[in-house]
Amino acid sequence: MKLLIKLALACLLFFSCNERVAKKPLDESVVPSSENFSPIGKITARMIHGQSVYVPIYSSIYNRFEGDLLHLTAILSIRNTSPSESIVITQIDYFDTNGKRIKSFIDRPFSLSKMSSKDFVIPESDLSGGTGANFIVKWETERKISAPIIEAVMIGSIGTKAFSFTSRGKEIEAH
Repeated sequence: MKLLIKLALACLLFFSCNERVAKKPLDESVVPSSENFSPIGKITARMIHGQSVYVPIYSSIYNRFEGDLLHLTAILSIRNTSPSESIVITQIDYFDTNGKRIKSFIDRPFSLSKMSSKDFVIPESDLSGGTGANFIVKWETERKISAPIIEAVMIGSIGTKAFSFTSRGKEIEAH
């Protein structure tokens, strides 16, 4: 008798669960089917020999709480994304808010090995760039490769709170 009651309860539970699922079908238009993701052929990255890249740097930003400028440490990062080729960095120039060149970070070209990176720091104490500071970075290579990642990381703090944010470089010329 106990066995029959357990069996009856199990059947009741099983069928009641199935009814709830049947009452609430999935909206199939929300879930893409495989034909929505069909191959379109070979996709390749844009391969180039070099670029000039504009990188915005925020060495100072307006502080809403204090009403003054908050000064930041800014780091320019150049990352060679090629697993097989070095790139040659030919120019790294730092400009202020008014477009005046403040500093050239290299005096001759240098090689950046495959999958490696190089950083250049604008310390928090360097206020020469202002709120609209920027870099122009030029690179080249003999073989066509995908473009390196060139970005800036800004770091600052207010009291006991620290923050950071990034800005990506923008191609202004390719060759």
